[in-house]
This record gives sequence, structure tokens and C-alpha cells, in this order.
Amino acid sequence: MNWSSFRAYDIRGVYPTDLDEEAYYRIAKAYTYLFHPQTMVVGMDARESGPILKKALTAGFVDAGVNVVDIGGITTDMLYYAVGSSDEYSGGVVVSASHNPKEYNGAKMVREKAAAISSDTGLFQIRDIIKADKDKTVSSETKGSVTEKDVLHDYVEHVLGFIDRDKIKPFQIVANANFGFVGDGVQLIADRLGLNLTKLNWEPNGTFPKGTPDPMQAANRAETEELVKNSTVDLAAIWDADADRCMFLDERGEFISGAYVTAMLADVLLTKHGGHNKIIFDPRVIWPTIKVCEKHGATPLISKSGHAFIKDRMRKENAIFAGEMSAHYYFRENFYADNGVIPFLLVLEHLSRSGKRFSEVMQPYMQGHYMSGELNYRVDDAWKTIEAVKNRFAKEGKEDLTDGYSLNTDDWRFNIRPSNTEPLLRLNIEARKPGLVEQIRDQIESIIGSKPH
Repeated sequence: MNWSSFRAYDIRGVYPTDLDEEAYYRIAKAYTYLFHPQTMVVGMDARESGPILKKALTAGFVDAGVNVVDIGGITTDMLYYAVGSSDEYSGGVVVSASHNPKEYNGAKMVREKAAAISSDTGLFQIRDIIKADKDKTVSSETKGSVTEKDVLHDYVEHVLGFIDRDKIKPFQIVANANFGFVGDGVQLIADRLGLNLTKLNWEPNGTFPKGTPDPMQAANRAETEELVKNSTVDLAAIWDADADRCMFLDERGEFISGAYVTAMLADVLLTKHGGHNKIIFDPRVIWPTIKVCEKHGATPLISKSGHAFIKDRMRKENAIFAGEMSAHYYFRENFYADNGVIPFLLVLEHLSRSGKRFSEVMQPYMQGHYMSGELNYRVDDAWKTIEAVKNRFAKEGKEDLTDGYSLNTDDWRFNIRPSNTEPLLRLNIEARKPGLVEQIRDQIESIIGSKPH
């Protein structure tokens, strides 16, 4: 087992060199050693190694005397729903490497009520239990039971509860499932709401024949963009492989940054539920969402990036919504968890109520705001580079160390941070005037000593 597979908020590595069947068996035992669960929910994404690794994970729990409810091939947010909606379950594990290439697999783990497990709340303890062979002390005279359960229809009813179904217009939509398991649920929703879908990469296929299933990469969106530009549709929705993220293209095929979608969804939810609420977002790009919070009198809160950290903060603050530039969107009424279908439904409802095109609806959040988008750099020492950037800019504005290093001035700001999932340094710049993004980028790149990867 490669110990570096244990990341800040999940487990991820190459199968079988970093993570194999024995690793999953031991992870189940270590989870049991730490949390003493009675009944666990398990599922998997579409990866080819999923069935054999889910089987090993299940065996680990069963041999430890833990009952297992197997919900099969799922999206990650279906696991969150299954655990969060029931008092019967002690936690859950989805065998998934999210948007990573096909040779990877991993695990996202939760406790009861879908509370996330991160490096701060047990993930590294599980690693250390295995390192010390403490997991091998876990045994039970009585084996756990295994039952199978299909949660799809209940999950669909749950997400549809976030909107007024009668308001939805019969939109023409390009829907790209990226060969994951999101298609069945979206098809049920389309049938109930009268949506017209043009489907791309719809059947689950763990070989991901068109490359890395990550819509944050422009190359992964190109096929969808071209189809939208050559069609008459209202929007496109693109999910990553485990479908806990949803990204959008407007009717012209233009990609809409998660920073602007976060602002728009915050606006929608604060309009529905009142301005006395709290909104959480990551530090990469913050001004559009702060502007929305100011309009409603809501409380804006910056959190460290990453689904486990955001969920923990949401629970502590009882925030109604959180959004990340990476297109993770979290909802209080969804067990404080992220979901890839609820944003899709809220967008459809908002467009239906407004009667405007998607590009027109997004204009107020983008107007007068300029940003670089996320720029990624390969560096030998991320923190050494960040320290050099800090030394150059510290006197120019207000510093923030919530996640990496942020520097705020009246006219521009940036955030620079190491990736939690890849060996990269990530930079985001935003400004209130044209030309400033490019100026700051040039100055920072002169310190980094390279152009984006």
C-alpha cells in the first residue's frame, strides 16, 4: 500500500500498485477499529477495478462483524444520500477515484448522517492504524451480513424536492455523463420534467475511452462545446465520472466558471430562504459571491478548499449553501453534502422562472469582474514558491492564510495554493478592472519561473 494514497480528504492511487484488494480489506478493518460501525453502506463508480475492490472492502467489514448494505454502481452523491437519509447506517464508503484517469481508484468515506472523513477527522488515523497493523487485531466471532439495495428512485425523489417541478420548461439540453453512473437518474428526471436530452458518453464505461473524465479540463469539454455550438439548445450539463460535480455551458457553448455558478446558486437560495443565512465558498475566487451576500444581507464565509473541510465548516456554521470553483456545490438540506444533480435542477428552475437565456441570467454575476481561471504550475517545492510570492506581495494588501496564501487589494486579489490531489501549484487571480489580471499574473510567474502546465 502506498501511504501517500491517503490524501487530505479521500484515498486515491493507481490500481494495483498503490492500492489493491488487500488495501481495501484492511481499510475496512481500520475503519471498524476507529469508529466501531454496526452497518455500513458501500458502492462504487464505473471503474473496471471497482467490483473487485468493493468485494474486498465488503469482506473486510463482514469479517469484522459489520453488516454491509451494497448499493452497487452509483454516483458519489447517491452514497451521501443513502447514509444521510437514514438513521440505520453508521457510515459509508464509495470505491471511486472521482475524475482521475482510468488506472486510478480510491475511496471517499463518511460517518453517520454523511459526515465527511478528512485528514483532520480520521483519514490519517485509518492510515496509521494500518501502518501499525492494529487493523489485524479486529475480528468477530459473528460475521456481518450483506444485503443489496437500490436507492436510485428514492434519490431522484430527494433531489427533485429542491425545486418546484411544475415550473420547469421543456428545455433542450446536452447532457454529458462522462461514462459514469449519473445517466439513469438524469433520465428519470428528464422523463418526469419533460426535458429533451441530447446524451453524450451516457453508458457507464470504466475505461473512459475519451480520456480523463474531468470537465474542469478544457479538452474534456471540447466535444460538448462543439455540439452546443452546432445545435439549438438551452444549455449543457457535464458531470465528472462520479458525478458529485456538475459544470455548465450556456446556450452559446461558453463554459461558466464554478465561481459564477456559486454566486448564482447563492442568489437563488437566499432569495428562496432569506438573507439571514450563511454562505460558504473556497478562497480561489470570492468577489462575485460576496457581492451576492451583501445584496441579501447574508454572511459570507471563506473555507479551506476540499469537500471534507467544506462540509465540516457547513455543519459548524449551519450554512445553507457552499460552493467551490471546482464545481462542488453543497446544500444544508442535502445533509451538508455536495451533489451534482441539485445544481442542475436549480439552474433549470431559475431559467424557467426568469424566462431569459442562460448567458443573460449569468451576466450580472460576471459584469465588472475579471479573472484568470485556475492556472496550474509544476514546481519543485510548492511552499517555498508560495513563500517567495508572499515576500514579494505582503505589503501590497491584506493577507489571508485560510488555504495557501491569498492577497487582497481594492482592485485585485489572488490565491495561490498547493493542490490537495495533484503535484501542482494552483493560482487564481481576480480583478475589478481590465488588464490587472495579466499584470499580476506576469509578476507572479516571474517568481514561479514557469508558465502554466
